[in-house]
Amino acid sequence: MNRRTTQLLLAATAFAAPALLTACGSDATADDRAANPGTTRTVDVADLLTDADTVYSDGADWFRLATGNESLDGNGDLAHPCLAQGLSGLGATDVVRADFELRNSDAPDIEVKGDLFTQLIGQYDDEAAASAAYDQVLAALAKCEDRPGAITEYRSFEPRDVQGAGADAGDRAQVVDAQYGPLPAALEDGDSAYIMETGVALVGDRVTVLTSVIVGQDYNFLEEDGGTPVNQMLPKAVDRLG
Repeated sequence: MNRRTTQLLLAATAFAAPALLTACGSDATADDRAANPGTTRTVDVADLLTDADTVYSDGADWFRLATGNESLDGNGDLAHPCLAQGLSGLGATDVVRADFELRNSDAPDIEVKGDLFTQLIGQYDDEAAASAAYDQVLAALAKCEDRPGAITEYRSFEPRDVQGAGADAGDRAQVVDAQYGPLPAALEDGDSAYIMETGVALVGDRVTVLTSVIVGQDYNFLEEDGGTPVNQMLPKAVDRLG
């Protein structure tokens, strides 16, 4: 994505976050950490991506706002609009989360509001349970049937494999691109939509989900430059879980 397109998107997303967060949740406990006393293996904040790991484009980057050690669900927010119960609803015995915001690094005095990036990591009892959850996440992304009522339009594209992630035997990693709406009146221009990129990786008995949501008309990143932001961040997330 070139610099001009990025700056236009940053300007356009000033009102996106309140609408997104309102649309994406009614379950205040969906992604809280849910440790099971019988589980010996857990996930930790140290397993999450850091600011140094995140990628967006020239002129902007993601910065962490909160992690799973904090009460992220106080406003009933969901980490992903297609995962109504989060990873805990898919059998995870422990879940940790990080939320990030996009900041304009070229002009830091200009506040950016609206774009959202989240990471979930779910710990499962065993590899079979994690593999089943991985498949369930991808199935949910295909049609997003359990989405909030405010999202009346949804279209996903074929999952794509991510090179350099999930390379070990039995592990898998894919990215699913999607668009959804409608946009709130303040953002509606007739051509834009919520553009969502979701990366899902299976690493042994763990699953991680990276979700990027922006408002715009296009989402163009060249393969020779590393591909999309989630495409670049998913291998880093896998490395942290290894």
